[in-house]
Amino acid sequence: MKRNMVLSIFAVCALVSLMGCTNITMLRTKELKAVQARVDSLNTEITIAQRKLIEEQKTQSEILRLIRADQQVRFNELDRKVSNLEGNLSENQYRLSKIDEKTAEFNKKLDAKLVADSIAANSRTAEIEKLFQIAMGDFNAGRYDISFSGFSDLATQFPESPLAQESEYWMAECRYAKKEYAEAEKEYLNYFKKYPQGSKMCVSLYKLGLVYDKQGKDKSKTMVWKKLVEQCPDSQESQVVKAQGGL
Repeated sequence: MKRNMVLSIFAVCALVSLMGCTNITMLRTKELKAVQARVDSLNTEITIAQRKLIEEQKTQSEILRLIRADQQVRFNELDRKVSNLEGNLSENQYRLSKIDEKTAEFNKKLDAKLVADSIAANSRTAEIEKLFQIAMGDFNAGRYDISFSGFSDLATQFPESPLAQESEYWMAECRYAKKEYAEAEKEYLNYFKKYPQGSKMCVSLYKLGLVYDKQGKDKSKTMVWKKLVEQCPDSQESQVVKAQGGL
């Protein structure tokens, strides 16, 4: 009987022990499942993260590819522009060299023309002076009609010459020397009209006064000589008029 009790007690202990182990095992299994679930969740998260990372890497790679492609296009465009600039620079340098050549050629021609013009001007001046001297020679010789024609031709053909003004004055002198006072009056007045500040203004005013004196036009003479004294107070002609009491 004692043996049976011992066996019973042993069985009970074994049963209790077995039940405790079973509970522990179940607890462990539950914990393991929880750990496994966490592991699976982490693996899922890692997989998702890896996929996102791969997608981001692909996106970044695509962006880098586009950036590099864009840079390459820009570099190619820059190379093209640089090449065009170099081409334009070369073309401009060529054009500038041609312009320099043409400028040098033009300056050479201009210098030659200036020399030729200078020679022609000197020759022209000498010709005009010669014509004037011939007309003066005729005047001094008393050939007033021929002298008048010479002075008239010179004034007409070379109006820009300083001797044209001199010729206009001497034309009036030719008429005065021939005592053609009406014609002399016209020539002196013509001189005043053309050359109001002419070098022969003072003497012409004096001679016009003499013309009016010859014509008996005392009022006109007085008016002209008064103008002479006003405009040419220090001239020899003014001194003569004052000395004569012509005013």
